[in-house]
Amino acid sequence: MQGDSVSLPLEIADDIAWHYHDLAKSRTVERPPARGEVCVWLVTSEFRFASASNIGSWLSVAERRRARLHPNSSIGRRFGVARATLRLVVSQMFRCRPQEVRVEDGPDERIVVTDPQGGGGLFVDVAYSGIWIVIAVASANVGIGLAANSPGDAAHIGRMRAERGDIVNKCDGAASAAWHGVVLPMPGELAGVVAVDAPVSDVQAFGWEKPVEEGARASLR
Repeated sequence: MQGDSVSLPLEIADDIAWHYHDLAKSRTVERPPARGEVCVWLVTSEFRFASASNIGSWLSVAERRRARLHPNSSIGRRFGVARATLRLVVSQMFRCRPQEVRVEDGPDERIVVTDPQGGGGLFVDVAYSGIWIVIAVASANVGIGLAANSPGDAAHIGRMRAERGDIVNKCDGAASAAWHGVVLPMPGELAGVVAVDAPVSDVQAFGWEKPVEEGARASLR
């Protein structure tokens, strides 16, 4: 992580409409995110919709190999669950089968998913911390930063500020783009932020129960 990354622009957006949904309603997302909208999912590595059979049938050969051959089996399992979940939710948007979604891994762990029917693509980022998986999908470049520290701790705040620059670095045009950050109400001692290189007005959140707290926003300013 570069020390000068904290100077990159990232405005923390406060006036955003949050719409909370149960994870079971992930199957009801029938359209791609609109302009100014970002969809986020908070799941665990035991997410029940991403069963072993789904991972086996939905993932590509390369994705299955990556999950199976990871030196740490729990991390391999977590990757498989994340990819299966991503394919599930995006397939609802594209109205196709999960295994038909075209997933392209770009540099710096960026992901682009494409409609197999030629309807365009979406930008995705996936982040992990312990058992937790966070997925963000938007029509603009998007990145996620997570930090596992005690809230209010100086190291926690410093890490998140550095993370802000780090996630912006994951996307093209970081030096000139005006990035917009959305603080995620993470469980326990986790903190998170999503950065989008376009203004954000709405968040569709799956798996979260609590609204963003003002204190969490203030710590990132």
